[in-house]
Amino acid sequence: MSQHDILQRHRYRLTSEQNMRATLLLVFMVISFGASGATTHNLNWVNDGSSAGQTITIEVGDTVSWTWGVGTHNLTSTSGTEAFDSGFSSAPNNVFSHTFNQPGATNYQCDPHARNMYGTVTVIATAEPSDPISSGGGAVFNLSLGEPINGEIHSGIGNLRGWAVSNDGIDRVEIFIDGKYMYDAPYGGLRVDVAAAFPNLDSSLLSGYSLAFAYADLGAGQHTVRAVAYDSLGNSTEQISTFTVVVYDKNFINSNEVVDLNSASLSASGDEIIINSASIGQQGYDLKLKWRTAEQGFEVIEIQ
Repeated sequence: MSQHDILQRHRYRLTSEQNMRATLLLVFMVISFGASGATTHNLNWVNDGSSAGQTITIEVGDTVSWTWGVGTHNLTSTSGTEAFDSGFSSAPNNVFSHTFNQPGATNYQCDPHARNMYGTVTVIATAEPSDPISSGGGAVFNLSLGEPINGEIHSGIGNLRGWAVSNDGIDRVEIFIDGKYMYDAPYGGLRVDVAAAFPNLDSSLLSGYSLAFAYADLGAGQHTVRAVAYDSLGNSTEQISTFTVVVYDKNFINSNEVVDLNSASLSASGDEIIINSASIGQQGYDLKLKWRTAEQGFEVIEIQ
């Protein structure tokens, strides 16, 4: 099922009295159902001291955009993993963007105003490298199960994804749910982060596996997903994730069922959002949503 199809099935009809709280909930729910993707981070680039010592940590494949203030500036890397140079511009609100594809730290500055305009971008790999496993001829054989996240709580419709690499090539990735074989995962998805982590493996760029996954269909409680990768020589390695599923009173909220937050209250603490007295399909719920870096969005982790 494509992401478009998932979002279409989860397009709720709101009451005629739409308000900001309802919009917020729908945004968070759509994000939690969506696939993980690259993020754009926005920074100001001004000569007033506020751009001195900028530090930001991002993931491989993310983009940083800097917006100029008044004056003539450039933005150029001075050391580190990646190289870039914006050239000089005096246009207010000029924007320079760079996409970071290599893990590591890169320092940058404005040459005319290096004392007031400088910073560091630290890039971390979104891949979760496991210990190398010896395959035929001593080749590297690695497998990651990125989602579901081990030890975490999942809900609704999300992703089952990860990556696998081997110098002998990957033949298939089998998925077992609660000990039962279910299917082979589609393999060959683009993973720039894995290519950066394994630059000597020609196949690492197209090493991802991913599919839409209906957590709610598993039922509430603890479950296990096991991914088993086989290389072209028949060797195998596996990763296991044990997680908890929370569900609504029904597994799927239909598009004709009303989501109404007119009587709900919202609060936030850290990376969590709490929604009390939400009405979904004429049923009342208290919900807690939590930011998930692996998913690049919020996910419902408590349903009461």
